Amino acid sequence: MRHPLAIVPDASAVPGARATGIVNHGGTVLSAVEVVPIYWGSAWSSPGNSPLTTQLDAFFDFVVASPLMDMLAEYGSAAAPIGHGRRIASVRLPANEPGAGGRIRDSEIQQALRNWIAAGTIPAVGVNTLYVVFLPPGIVSIEPSGNVPCANSCGHHGNIGNIYYAVIPYIDCPTCLIPGASFFDALTVITSHELCESITDPALMTWFDSGSNDEIGDVCNRLPVRLGGFLVQLEWSNSQAACVFGPPAAGT
Repeated sequence: MRHPLAIVPDASAVPGARATGIVNHGGTVLSAVEVVPIYWGSAWSSPGNSPLTTQLDAFFDFVVASPLMDMLAEYGSAAAPIGHGRRIASVRLPANEPGAGGRIRDSEIQQALRNWIAAGTIPAVGVNTLYVVFLPPGIVSIEPSGNVPCANSCGHHGNIGNIYYAVIPYIDCPTCLIPGASFFDALTVITSHELCESITDPALMTWFDSGSNDEIGDVCNRLPVRLGGFLVQLEWSNSQAACVFGPPAAGT
């Protein structure tokens, strides 16, 4: 069985909607996502980056109960409906630095998550828990496919059994930034991409196109819209056959 790309493509990927065959391959979804942002490394406590963590927390509080989640309802089912979620906690790890020599492999991120869960450093795993790991500046994450941020991608998501996670690097490079937007805006665009794909395809066996391996964010990659003051990425809607940021308007 083929599996989705599970990445946020960088600017080398052609943006915009295209014909898609996104279908349910029988996997699970996160019905009411419970987000745990993890700010890994001392750099997130610096005067320049600490305000970003507060802004990102506010972004999660908004987006998990926004029209973007209402649109994702079409990817749910009677047995597993998709509704609003919440941010259950934020974890700051200033005394714990990721990687050695400026590089960290996905397998090392997975082991760190296991260790933190076992130690009670981060909230325990629930059926809807999504750990979102924000890496500090200067750390290159090596994805399972071998992709690296700013060369091939701008982030990725995955799972360790029933532990679901996304990795958001410090993407201060032209191929991941959004023209005319702030660094924070770029972070929220990439984070919304991975959030929506993690909800609809958490174990990489649910909603994706088996021909292209695209998930719902990949089809609309780098197509941003302002929603509630935050910049988010449009997501593919099968029912509307378009890249959108909410459900159909009443009466349409």
